[in-house]
Amino acid sequence: MSNQKVKELLENLEERIEEVQSSKEFKEYLRFFSKFHDYSYQNILLIKMQKPSARLVAGYKQWQKKFDRHVKKGEKGIMIMAPYKYKKKVTELKKDKVGGEIIEREVEKEKEFVSFRPVYVFDVSQTAGKEIPEWEIEVNEAENNLLDPLKSYAIKEGIIVEFKELREGLKGYSEGSKIVVDESESLNSTEQTSVLAHEIAHEKLHYDCKDKELSKEIVELEAEATAFVVMEYFNIDILSEKYLALYKKSHNLMDSFKRINRVSKNIIEGISCI
Repeated sequence: MSNQKVKELLENLEERIEEVQSSKEFKEYLRFFSKFHDYSYQNILLIKMQKPSARLVAGYKQWQKKFDRHVKKGEKGIMIMAPYKYKKKVTELKKDKVGGEIIEREVEKEKEFVSFRPVYVFDVSQTAGKEIPEWEIEVNEAENNLLDPLKSYAIKEGIIVEFKELREGLKGYSEGSKIVVDESESLNSTEQTSVLAHEIAHEKLHYDCKDKELSKEIVELEAEATAFVVMEYFNIDILSEKYLALYKKSHNLMDSFKRINRVSKNIIEGISCI
């Protein structure tokens, strides 16, 4: 595949991402999700421990006021820790200089402290009411089966590929020389191929990468753009523009052209030799 062809594909992908981001559907989706609070890493762990399938959580009243939904009767809340401030009088020593001498005396002051207390949130699956906007990025199954060649390529590159059932919402992940892809019924073979291509791109682009300062936005853009080039070469549509619309803020894909070009060509040529 020529450099010019990859350049044209990336430019086309940029245009498609912009079209998605300017659409009414996308703006409605972002507007909805912007109403949710950001949760700390510790609270995310608490949520996952208590309800692994949780997707979107909010407080009892927040569901009513912001989303016109209500918590179903009998649903059990998910406990997280919320900060709160309180004031308390404390005694401190204050030093004063009197006639050349340092004199200590006790003074009472009111200070503000931060502590944590348990509060409860509920997942969207525990609520009913106004319809929630859906963002459809499922891929139709294609006749062109690229899954086995991609697996063979990964193995040849020293990457272990494992298929197992993952928690809801997680399609796959890579962890340095190992890729895990969801094998549940929620993904068809073409979607599994898309996930595998994306994770292989991560392996080739970002593990042992000299530039450790890449943001989450750039890392995801580069991996999915590489997967897009590979899948597009084999005439398989994976709706990358919708996926990347959720990540793209300021980075131009052409700024990563050299890396995307190098890795996508390596994967395509590697598959073609199998």
